[in-house]
Amino acid sequence: MSLHIQAQDRPPYDLESPKIIYTLPDYLEEVSGLTYFNTNQLAMHNDEKGRMYVFDLKKRTVVQRVRFDGDGDYEGIERVGEYIYIVKSNGNLYRFNVNIEGVVEKIETPFDSKNNVEGLGYNPKTNHLLIALKDDGDTPDVKVAGKAIYGYNLNEKTFDKLPHFSVSHKDMERVLGKDYKFHPSAVAVHPLTEEIYVLSAHKRALMIFGKDGKPKNLTDLKRSLFPQPEGIAFSPEGDLYISNEMEGEGGTLLWFKMKQQNH
Repeated sequence: MSLHIQAQDRPPYDLESPKIIYTLPDYLEEVSGLTYFNTNQLAMHNDEKGRMYVFDLKKRTVVQRVRFDGDGDYEGIERVGEYIYIVKSNGNLYRFNVNIEGVVEKIETPFDSKNNVEGLGYNPKTNHLLIALKDDGDTPDVKVAGKAIYGYNLNEKTFDKLPHFSVSHKDMERVLGKDYKFHPSAVAVHPLTEEIYVLSAHKRALMIFGKDGKPKNLTDLKRSLFPQPEGIAFSPEGDLYISNEMEGEGGTLLWFKMKQQNH
């Protein structure tokens, strides 16, 4: 593994200059998951409430609310077709149709609270949900000496035994120093490059995995812009959105335009 940053490996965004910073309502101070919902709309949820909120980027306000469950520790959200998937930190995975309110399906997973599930993404190429574990990367069948992102096959409705992406503790220490701890808090797949973007709220960093599954870039994020980055999503055109929890006030949503790529 190499985390050496080369110019061509840098993300195609100026992560110090967002196009717009949106301030979210107070009830979204603990905004956690983030997903593309519709044209000019993102869906998100509060860490502690079983509700989905649809935020309109042009109107700069929440235009839809959906209650799907009671209180809990919800950490990731992803829209796939007509379905919304939401994951809890204890590994519970839920699914509901955006057009049918009040009908929620629970999907059994191999994860539990010691894994501390924090991120949920979707890879359209393989039709897998991606589940990022903040803490223990082990499952009952697999030992992972590091951080791991597992896959849920939506065709087969089964979890893949081995993680799709992982970073070993030894490699992180060798490359970044013993005091560096990367704890995935969100995951998303870039719609154009197919690279996997993984946020870490702890240490405020963004790691990018190539299509080959190997980490290729690690970028530190400025505290002033990213006090606690917990959600990540892309528009179909490749624009990047990152949400931050903000204690005592509404969270923030940052919009970064994708730079033109030279090929």
